[in-house]
This record gives sequence, structure tokens and C-alpha cells, in this order.
Amino acid sequence: MYAVMVKIEGMERRRRSTGLIHVIIGFFLLVKSLDLYKYLGERSVTPIALFAVVAIVSLVYGFFRRRLDITAKHNAGIRLLQTIAFLSFGFLMYRLGTSIDYISLFIWAFLTLLLFFSEKRVFQETQLTFLQDGIQIPGSYKEHLVKWETLENVIVRHDFITLFHNEKKYLQYQVMQDLSELE
Repeated sequence: MYAVMVKIEGMERRRRSTGLIHVIIGFFLLVKSLDLYKYLGERSVTPIALFAVVAIVSLVYGFFRRRLDITAKHNAGIRLLQTIAFLSFGFLMYRLGTSIDYISLFIWAFLTLLLFFSEKRVFQETQLTFLQDGIQIPGSYKEHLVKWETLENVIVRHDFITLFHNEKKYLQYQVMQDLSELE
């Protein structure tokens, strides 16, 4: 069994877009914090400040994620913080605001929870694994097994791995490690 680190473009695109999603969530939380200020006035500034802090953390992380957190080690924690903020904000707005306010917050809580689970998978290392049955290819949600019987040819070079299917299709992956380490 051999495992080779590869670059999968769909996963790379999702990794790059996480910063943008953090920025969108941060702006939405900031706007909703101003909404909460409209409902509470100056009676209680503490909840407004807490949600504004979560919004600012999301904005800073979204804008500077590549510089601050290259390995995305803190991404899951910030997603959970956003989920908790949206849930608690939704319950608070349930008492104070209109139905559109708290329903939108509960929907955002659900979406950030989905992002938490899907991004945990996206930020794992992408490895092609050569097994007895075939080649295991990582995917966004599950591993895919390409059986040896469905492959016509496999070409392994120092920079690319190409899998040729019997139906005249092929998959090509950029190698992200030194292959001499495998010998």
C-alpha cells in the first residue's frame, strides 16, 4: 500500500473560498449586531459587543487567513464559534425581533454547522492510496475507489499521476511530494 500526496483542484478551490465565506459571515453578524442595537438601544451593550467581537474575529480571519493560519488549524474552532453565536443570537432575537430576524439567524447557524463538518474534510491531506483492490481517491464527502479492472493504464511521473480508464477517460493529479520517499 502506497499513499501519495496530490493536489485536487476542487478541494483547493474550496480551501481558497473559506476566507471569503468567513468575511460574508462576519459582515452578516456585524449587520445583525447593529439590528440588535436598534432593538435594545443603550439598555444592554454586552450582547451587542459579544456578537460584534465574533463578527470582527470572522472578518479578520477571513481577510488574513492565508497569513495567520496557513494550515487552517483554527478554522474549525472559528466555525463552531460562529455556530454558537448564530444560535444564541437567534434565541435572543426570538424574544425581541421579528420572525425574519430569528429564522435567518437559525438558518445561518445550520449553514455554519454544515460548513464546519464539510471544511474539516476539505482541509485534510489529499492522498491517492494504492491498494490491492484499486486506487482510493479522496473526495469532498467520501473516498472513491477506482478498481484495477476499470483502469487501462496508470502513469506515475515525478510531477503527475495519470489514471487512464477503459472508457477513454483519464484523471490526472499533480504530485505534491517527492516520490523517492516511497521507495
